[in-house]
Amino acid sequence: MLLELAGVRTHVAVDPPTGPVSGPPVVLCSGLAGNWFDWDACTALLSASRTVVRPDRPGYGLSDPWPDGALPTLESEVTRLRELLDALELPTAVVCGHSMAGFYVEAFARLYPERTAGMLLLDGSVEVRPPWTLPARVRDGLLLRTADAAAAAHINRAGPLAHRLLAGSPAPERFTPILSSEAYLRAALLENGQYPVLARGLSDLRGRKPLRVGLPATVAAAYTGRPTPWAASWLRRQRELADRLGARFAVISPSGHHAMVDQPAQTAALILDVDRAGG
Repeated sequence: MLLELAGVRTHVAVDPPTGPVSGPPVVLCSGLAGNWFDWDACTALLSASRTVVRPDRPGYGLSDPWPDGALPTLESEVTRLRELLDALELPTAVVCGHSMAGFYVEAFARLYPERTAGMLLLDGSVEVRPPWTLPARVRDGLLLRTADAAAAAHINRAGPLAHRLLAGSPAPERFTPILSSEAYLRAALLENGQYPVLARGLSDLRGRKPLRVGLPATVAAAYTGRPTPWAASWLRRQRELADRLGARFAVISPSGHHAMVDQPAQTAALILDVDRAGG
């Protein structure tokens, strides 16, 4: 379905439960350049007992592109999540954010604790000391011009290959038009360019809006199983994030960054259990 959310016509896949309901609905938020279909295997498991909602942010999936001059912000994505729950008449939901979408999910949980039944950060981005950013008047114009130049150079044709490298496996051929579109390229470039702004915004929000006491939350780290220094550092940072949020810590292994693709059963099990895990 298509819903008007945060000022953009947004594609939302809704899978009703096929069996007895075991808990609140689940909202699955993809990371950078992610689409609703990346969660297909995980959704097949979750929808046995839960309503599963998969929104595509602007430019991704089947959603409309970002309006001219617009950039992703924490505010826009938190608003999108709130309006999504309102449109579907869902009082609360377990919200799951993969990678960069962890920023949006955590911000939503802080701003709308009464709408958050639980929170899972799936191999989420971690920024304790957000990087420095250019002044907004310089940064925003530069980012928009860069996205325009990349689209003009037809870099979007490499979208399917980039998705394959990121996800670790090729997407079904029927999704090639989505992955190779200019809107998809622009959305990925704009969101990636906004990363330090999003990280700084969440850092500021953490100082103003504490998480609800006892919020059921899980931080799940993906681990390939290869004991490299980088992997050890990543697991340590994920555990520190869990401690900082008062969340349970879990490891999904063996898995690359796209744990919902590599290990859908492990990922689904953690999502199903998150609202039962005390903060």
